[in-house]
Amino acid sequence: MVKLRDADFRVPKTIADSDFDEIFATSNIPPSHRSDTKKALDTLVSEFGEWMKAKKRQPSRKSDQNQLKKALLCVEKAAARIDKLGPSGQLAMRRISHTVAPMLSAQWLHETFFDDDLVPQKSPLTPDSGLREPSHNPLRSQEYFIEEKSLEARLEFVQHRPVRTTSTVLREVKNGLAIARLSFAHQPRAKGGQEPLMARHLLIVELAMIWTNLGRNVSTTATSDFAAFCESVAEPIGWPTDGMSAAIPDAVSDWRNLTQKNAR
Repeated sequence: MVKLRDADFRVPKTIADSDFDEIFATSNIPPSHRSDTKKALDTLVSEFGEWMKAKKRQPSRKSDQNQLKKALLCVEKAAARIDKLGPSGQLAMRRISHTVAPMLSAQWLHETFFDDDLVPQKSPLTPDSGLREPSHNPLRSQEYFIEEKSLEARLEFVQHRPVRTTSTVLREVKNGLAIARLSFAHQPRAKGGQEPLMARHLLIVELAMIWTNLGRNVSTTATSDFAAFCESVAEPIGWPTDGMSAAIPDAVSDWRNLTQKNAR
């Protein structure tokens, strides 16, 4: 058996009228159902073509890895450059407070810059705070970070510590990007291996729907009429038929699961 790759399944060709005659004859599709079947297959081939063209335009895994690597380096350099700002630059950076402060929580600022006297503090729980009063403790003893009441304190902190705040935020982003880069190693087929022939899988799922609409039984055996129908459609659209019958059981299983979910 030839080992197929995803690249072997190109944008499908339009099914010619002569090929439709062969499909109808091979699958014993009666004349009364041929017009609807032709329309369904034409629509399927057209939609698959658009989907595959869009898929080919999407960035590859390697491209995504490179983009994240570049983004991580840019963020790291941005944080380092901000740390080097002099008095004039630090004064200019104070203008970012109204942009950055609302994005940061009072609790994050408090825990990150715990050694700074300007960090937002917890607020006492009051009847108008919007929080439910605990039944086991006196009201006045409870203090929380209440974001609605901490905005002014957050603005003041960022305004007075714009460089420290911004460079710290950027380094947090950098750490997150580093984790994202490492996650590539845990994605399916990160260490190589055969890519799933998703186009063929989805074609079989769609053909199972068309076959059922004809009132026919979807069988997963290699010698079934459904297997012959799948191969008779794959060949005229320019797709290899080798391995089609072996791919049918998994695709039909997915189709049945999908059908059951839609019926609920």
